[in-house]
Amino acid sequence: MNINYHSWKAFKECPKKFYLEFIKKAPPTIEINEYFTLYGRLVEKFFTLFCNEWRYKTPYMPADLIRHKLRSLYEGVLKSSIVDWSKPFCKLSSEDIFEEAFNDIFVIMESMNQNYFLNTISEVSIEVILNNGHKITGRIDFLHKDPVSENIETIIDGKGSTKIGKNVDRNQLIFYALLYFFKFNKLPSELAFFYYRFNTYIPVPLTQDILEKFRAQLSLDIKTIINTENFNPQPSAKSCKYCKYLQGCNEGMSAKAKRAKKSKIKELEGRNGIITFGFN
Repeated sequence: MNINYHSWKAFKECPKKFYLEFIKKAPPTIEINEYFTLYGRLVEKFFTLFCNEWRYKTPYMPADLIRHKLRSLYEGVLKSSIVDWSKPFCKLSSEDIFEEAFNDIFVIMESMNQNYFLNTISEVSIEVILNNGHKITGRIDFLHKDPVSENIETIIDGKGSTKIGKNVDRNQLIFYALLYFFKFNKLPSELAFFYYRFNTYIPVPLTQDILEKFRAQLSLDIKTIINTENFNPQPSAKSCKYCKYLQGCNEGMSAKAKRAKKSKIKELEGRNGIITFGFN
C-alpha cells in the first residue's frame, strides 16, 4: 500500500472516502468542475519548469518571454481540465485567470530578482519503504538550498489560495518534513507556505518533538489502515464539502440534510429570540 499526504488526510476525514478514492479508485459520483484549480496548476507548472529546466538556459526571463511560455502552458492546462464556465461561481473568464497568473508570476520573479529560484528545485519526490513493505511517498513543491550553506534547506509548499490561511493544513508540511528526515536523516532548516497571489512567505514551526509526535500518530494511522476491514463513513461538514462521492453516500446525504435543516432553523431566529409559530 502506498500512503501519501492526500490519502492519509482522506482517511482521517472519512475512511469511506479514502477507500473509494485510493483503494477502489472509484469514479466520482458528482459533477466535477476544476475551475478553481486552473490558477494554481498554471503557476506551479511555470515554476516547476523554471526551477528544473529553464533557469539553466535562461536565468533571467523578461516579461514577454514569461508571457509566451505561460500561454503555451495554459493551453495544456485547459485541455486537461474539466471546466463548465456557465456555473455562477466561475466569476473570472479564462483570459482573466491567465492574466492574473502572469501578473503574479512577474511580480514574484521581479521581487526575488529570480536569484531565489536559481537555488531551488521543484516537484521533489521522496519514497520511503517501511519494514512491512508498504510505502510512504510525497512530492515537495519546492526545496530551496541556501546559496551560502547547502546544509540549510527549506521545504516550501506553493498555494494558489485567494485568502491567506484558507484551506491550509500545516500537517502537509510536517508530513513532507518527516519524509525528508527519513531520507536524509536530518530535519529541514525551515518549512513554509508560499502564497502566489500575495507574494507572501509564511514559515511553519518545526522541532524534533513536533516531528516525533507526528511520526507516532502517522504510524498508528497506517497500522489502522492496514488492519481495517470496513472503511465506514464519517460524515461531517468538512469531509463532505468537497467529497467526490457524496452523491450515492446515504450517510453523507443524510448528514447534509440534517445540517441544512439546522441552518434553516437558524434563519428563522429573530434578534430577540426564536420566532415561534402557533395556531389560534
